[in-house]
Amino acid sequence: MNKRITNKRIVIILCIIFVLALMIFFAVARYLLDGVRVRLLCDTDHHALLEACNELSNQVVNGKLKPGKYDILFNPDPEVSKFPREILELRPRYIYIDENDYGRITIEMTGGLDIHFGVYAYTEDFKTPYKSFEYGDKELISRLWYYDDRYKGNPKFDKKIEAMIQKRKVSN
Repeated sequence: MNKRITNKRIVIILCIIFVLALMIFFAVARYLLDGVRVRLLCDTDHHALLEACNELSNQVVNGKLKPGKYDILFNPDPEVSKFPREILELRPRYIYIDENDYGRITIEMTGGLDIHFGVYAYTEDFKTPYKSFEYGDKELISRLWYYDDRYKGNPKFDKKIEAMIQKRKVSN
């Protein structure tokens, strides 16, 4: 009888430890991702980033680079050596150069666990592919848009982003 009670206690304690470890993991992950958001939104020269994306688009047009997905953070693609420094310094997870001739480049900072965010860069001659096309969630500068899964279904998320930006401006 005592052995059965002890085993139940051990299982309960292990479950509590597991749940606490998960909570700590997600809290740390959220903190780290907010740091990446701040770096992208506040510490990045958006004009230089857009120019770097235009350079990538030109490489595709000139046949020096193929459209498609290029992993950067994990198992980098060999072609990444052709990418401009402004893009690589962001340490994105991957770059996606649109294959449909739309003239859009996606810089995905993170992905997984339904947490995707980054920027979309559009060429000057970009033409919307369909009527209800959405450029992104927040325009940073003309032709450079921030997107974030946390915008979906959360009308207050833009206020959080604005607060991050304002806080960074004050601290600098």
